[in-house]
Amino acid sequence: AILAYFWMNNQPTHGEKTTLLNLKNFWWMELVGIFASFLAVLTLIYTRDDAAFQSSGGKIGRNFMLVLIAAVIEHIFMWFLTPASPKERVRTQAVIFREKHNWIMTFLYIMCFGSFIGYSGAFPKLIQDLFGYIKDEDGNEITNPNAPNVFNFAWMGAAVGSLIRPIGGVLSDKFGGAKVTMAAIIVCTAAAMGQAVLVQQTRQLDQPEKNFGLFLFLFLVLFLCTGTMNGSTFRTIGVLFEPEISGPVLGWSSAIASYGAFVIPAMFGVSMAADKPETTFWALSGYYVACGVVNFWYYVRPGCEKPGV
Repeated sequence: AILAYFWMNNQPTHGEKTTLLNLKNFWWMELVGIFASFLAVLTLIYTRDDAAFQSSGGKIGRNFMLVLIAAVIEHIFMWFLTPASPKERVRTQAVIFREKHNWIMTFLYIMCFGSFIGYSGAFPKLIQDLFGYIKDEDGNEITNPNAPNVFNFAWMGAAVGSLIRPIGGVLSDKFGGAKVTMAAIIVCTAAAMGQAVLVQQTRQLDQPEKNFGLFLFLFLVLFLCTGTMNGSTFRTIGVLFEPEISGPVLGWSSAIASYGAFVIPAMFGVSMAADKPETTFWALSGYYVACGVVNFWYYVRPGCEKPGV
C-alpha cells in the first residue's frame, strides 16, 4: 500500500483532488455502511430467541431478513445522508436500478460469487461436521480417529475457484459469457445434486471417511464452476451494458453477492443442526436451475433478447 501510494501516482485523479476531502468522503460512506450493519446486528441480537425464528425454516428466513435489512438501510442512508459532492455520482449511478438486466445479472452473480464465497466459508466446517465425528456402540457422538485433517484441504476450494476465474474470462471472450455460464450452471447443478445425495449417505455410515474422496471431488467441481462463472458473468456485464454503467452494475451485483459469505454457511449451519445437511445442497440446486432458465431465456436461446453476450 505504501509503495502504491508513492509510485502509482500516474492513475487518474478522482474526487475532490485533495487527500483530506477524499478521506472525509470515503469515511463518511464507510460509516454509513457500518451503521447499517450495526442496526442489522441489533436485529440479530433481539430476534435470537424469538419463537418465530426457532424452526429450521425460521432460522434461514431470519438470515435472509438480516441481509435485506442491512442492504436496504445502507442504500437509504447512502441516498439521503451522502455528502453533496459524492452524492451527485451516486445519483448518476442510480440509473442502473431502472435497468432490467441489472437485476437479472445480479440474480445470476449471486449464484456465481455468492456461491463461491459461501462455499469457501462452509467447506472447512462441513469437513469437520460430516467426517470429524462418529457414534459409538451406545449412540454417543465421539471424535472420528480416521477423520481427514481439515487444514490439509480447507484451502483447496478457494484456491481452485480463484485460479480458474481468469480462465472463465478467456473462454467467455472466445465463446461468449452467457454460453460459458450456461455450461457451468449445468455442471454445477449436477455436482450440487450429487453432493446432496452423497452427504445424505455419508451421515448414515459408521466410517464416513470412506466417502471423503468423492465429497472432495464434488466440492472442487463446485468451486471450479463458480470460479468459472465469476469470470464469465463479469464478461457478460461488460458487454451487456454501456461503459458508463457497467462499472456500477459490477459494483452493485458484487456487493449483493458478497452476502453469500454469510447466508450460505448459515444455511448449512441450520441444516446440520437439523441433521439434514443435504437440504442446503438441494435448495442451492433448485436456485441453480432457476438461474439456468433465466440465463438461457434472456441470453442463450435462439431469438433471445440479448444474444452474443
